[in-house]
Amino acid sequence: MQMNITARHNAKASSGIRERIIAKLQKNESHFDHITNIQVTIDKDGKQDIAEATLHLDTGNEIFAKASGENMYSAIDSLSSKLESQLQKAKSKIQSRKGAAQGKRTIMDDTEEVA
Repeated sequence: MQMNITARHNAKASSGIRERIIAKLQKNESHFDHITNIQVTIDKDGKQDIAEATLHLDTGNEIFAKASGENMYSAIDSLSSKLESQLQKAKSKIQSRKGAAQGKRTIMDDTEEVA
């Protein structure tokens, strides 16, 4: 998995912030192993700190989340929880699709019953 961290405007990506981002997002990766690339952008808008991330999945889908907070650490924590809920939803979709074909009836089954 490749991770890019970008800081915009007056935001500074210190080593502590980088470590927090890496720790939180690697935790999400341990739950869902289909992540190929992560792009994280941190920004400062007045008194609010903003963190946003785009996760690229090997299924071809992308997951995007944006969070703000009074400091960068709270924004990163909020971002991580948003991404975790979206990843759980994506994971359940993948798991439900794998077994969906087993329970469906085919046209051949219906014609055999009529005859």
